[in-house]
Amino acid sequence: MREKTYGGAAILLLGLAAALAAGCRTSTTSGLPSHIRTVEVSLFQNKTMYKGIEGMVARYIIDRINADPAIQVVSGGGDAVISGEIAAVTRSTLRETTTNEPGTVLISIRAVYSFYDVKNRRFLIEDQELSSSLTGLSPGIYEASRGAESTQGEQGAARALAAEIVRKTIGKW
Repeated sequence: MREKTYGGAAILLLGLAAALAAGCRTSTTSGLPSHIRTVEVSLFQNKTMYKGIEGMVARYIIDRINADPAIQVVSGGGDAVISGEIAAVTRSTLRETTTNEPGTVLISIRAVYSFYDVKNRRFLIEDQELSSSLTGLSPGIYEASRGAESTQGEQGAARALAAEIVRKTIGKW
């Protein structure tokens, strides 16, 4: 009968314990520096005529960050700050009805955002441009010909943009 050995596993666990004791530079849930535990989300400036988009984006960013118990959103004095501006909102008709009215419409939101490390007084991400239409999804689509409101498209685009901002900023989501 063969005797089981646990030498390899023990060495792996000792190595992991040593790394943790040495003080890793990143948190266990993301690629963030370990000192960043709280994030302030500033209301984005809105450079468009579409009022309320900035509030939707901020709300969805906050919801997304709050999904991870290791990072907490605060209203002021955070370890880091997410800020930016809504640069453009575009509506594209993908399909017209037989009476040449918009049938299927795509709303896309383009933003420029930054992520600032307050403790180290430096930008971790500065003026990064993102668009909801480049997320690989089509969240901003709504069916105008079936009575859907444009707010459905706006919410879908804002949700996709927020998810992409959080993914690129905080990581593993």
